[in-house]
Amino acid sequence: MVHRSFQHNYSLPSENVSVTENIKSMGQFLDKPKTEKHNSRGKNDDIRYGLGSMQGWRVDMEDAHATILKLDDNYWSHWSYFGVFDGHAGFRTATKAAEKLHLHIVSSLNTLVQDNLNGKSPLVNIISSQLDFNKFEMAIKDAYFKFDNEWREENRINNPDDKSGSTAISCLIDTERVFFLNVGDSRAILVSNEGRVLLATKDHKPSDQIERQRIQEAGGTVLIQRVNGSLAVSRALGDFEYKNNSNRRPDQQLVSPEPEVTCHTRNLTTDSGKQEEQTALIVLACDGIWDVMTNEELAAYVLGRMHVTNDLNEICNSVLDMCLYKGSKDNMSLIIIAFKGAPIPSPEWKTKDETLNNEIRKKTLEIYNRNPNKTTLDSNTIWQQVVTSLNEQPSIREALPVGGGFISK
Repeated sequence: MVHRSFQHNYSLPSENVSVTENIKSMGQFLDKPKTEKHNSRGKNDDIRYGLGSMQGWRVDMEDAHATILKLDDNYWSHWSYFGVFDGHAGFRTATKAAEKLHLHIVSSLNTLVQDNLNGKSPLVNIISSQLDFNKFEMAIKDAYFKFDNEWREENRINNPDDKSGSTAISCLIDTERVFFLNVGDSRAILVSNEGRVLLATKDHKPSDQIERQRIQEAGGTVLIQRVNGSLAVSRALGDFEYKNNSNRRPDQQLVSPEPEVTCHTRNLTTDSGKQEEQTALIVLACDGIWDVMTNEELAAYVLGRMHVTNDLNEICNSVLDMCLYKGSKDNMSLIIIAFKGAPIPSPEWKTKDETLNNEIRKKTLEIYNRNPNKTTLDSNTIWQQVVTSLNEQPSIREALPVGGGFISK
């Protein structure tokens, strides 16, 4: 089911799946993966995006997403917001975060602006350089705490047995800066047009020293790198069974909803006036992607594919398939956000890619046709023979997608 409103695109699982079924099925796998893709795309004068998600091997789809090109019609009309929410023990928290979290952010930022007017005329079209980062960060954190508290009360009344939680990796973009807001182990990377990872968010894991200290001070333990031997992330929305100490602040609980806020200034210039590497793209993705790809691999692969195609959904889907083939067993979701400095397709790159695809098809047919007993052949055996044969040719190896290799084909 897909809900669309106010330029939002959400991926929602069926409402017919009960909460208890989601809890029961957590960690279980299907006999074969569900490879159908959910996609959306959009653009404004500054950026364009593509979104792709796939259920994969999991029994249920628990990811949700938000893609908002215009944050509101007032102060923040030039700001965009994107988020990937990776649910666990059910889909409800991820879905609610995709629907409502940005509204709390806008409300909190509006309060920040109003508090700083001091009788002056209201500002319009606020740009990030007008904001004090420390106050901005406090406003964002307040929005997350309020969302989590309201969701707790709503759940207590409507879904008292719900134990779901969710990570949240999101970003706010204006013409000057990008703000990354991170809770949990989904991740964002920001990539230059030369392929360098300029920024990567930090995963919140119980094994981290700072996270472990908070957990222990709240009376918990870290066993097998999990909170109380159970939860694999140390920060999350929802997961209220880990947030029951009324004597401690939200950011002091066993599991904290506190976002880590990181700021990146777009297209910096040096003291000599020379422009540094241009910001090309952002990738937001859940751990189903990062479990099998490094930051550098994904950055190189996405950037390389942008030289071949301008279809960001096509690139998203190729990443999903590649991660599935690499062994990811989780739900998978990613959003690619491209800036004006991103690569554009070139005839040279397209020709090289088409030539490579033709060589792979040719070799596949050759191996298939020369086998006398075709009924005993399976696709994996044929593919391994294709890879072994073509890998001996330097020209083929050089033409393979960087960060992807043969498995991306």
